[in-house]
Amino acid sequence: MSTINYSVQDAIIWGELVKSAYSTYDADKKNDNPPEARDLPAGWRVTANLQSDPAACFFTETEFIGFVVQAETDASRYGIVFRGTESVMDWLEDFEARHTAFDEIDNGGRTEGGFTEMFRSLHVLAPGAAETRTFPAFMETLPPDARLTITGHSLGGAIANLTAVWIAAKHPTLTCDLYTFAAPMTGNRDFADTFNSLVRNSFRIYNKPDIVPTVPLHLLGYEQVNTGIEVNSLDVPTLPRNIGGYHSLDTYLFLLRQQAE
Repeated sequence: MSTINYSVQDAIIWGELVKSAYSTYDADKKNDNPPEARDLPAGWRVTANLQSDPAACFFTETEFIGFVVQAETDASRYGIVFRGTESVMDWLEDFEARHTAFDEIDNGGRTEGGFTEMFRSLHVLAPGAAETRTFPAFMETLPPDARLTITGHSLGGAIANLTAVWIAAKHPTLTCDLYTFAAPMTGNRDFADTFNSLVRNSFRIYNKPDIVPTVPLHLLGYEQVNTGIEVNSLDVPTLPRNIGGYHSLDTYLFLLRQQAE
């Protein structure tokens, strides 16, 4: 798989949108009152919020997990944006690494159970709407000329992987790119092989000392998906030298902005 379409500037934009999803979650955790987006980059508007149900083991109640955005100057351009967890250490403590069949698509292999439950529980709530839609129902509302980018950090990167391969399998006529940051291994080799054959423009950005992209480990039957694009915070003495610092989205964005200079 080639990285010919990879753009550092695009990676920064999608990273900033993920950061906005984190800020939005901090702003209002009330589930009966979905929050309005905070710190949204210029040129984008939120068309719907994404929520995950209690069945997802990483969260204890229905929570805001991200949003759908649309470009203000190009109505055909959409983004599906997932935040991660607030604490990498809490996330690692909760991590189970149990396999489950990803039978939403043909040859889906087996995927990590918590990630998969979160994907399966996704529902979409448009501003002002009284009821949510399932994610598959929401996808049916997109115009046929829609150009999608899916993005997420950490746990959100794993959900983004599952979302991207599902869209590629179920909506093959849609143009779809994927930018993930610090995404963990999402499934086994069968899953990774199917993902790599279907998701043509996948850009998996990882920081060399960050441990999250190396879990749940090859020994447990997991494989990373393509295409890995490495950054290295160890090359910058002023950046944090600890697990949280290596994994922080701010660290990733700093390194990408440095590349773009």
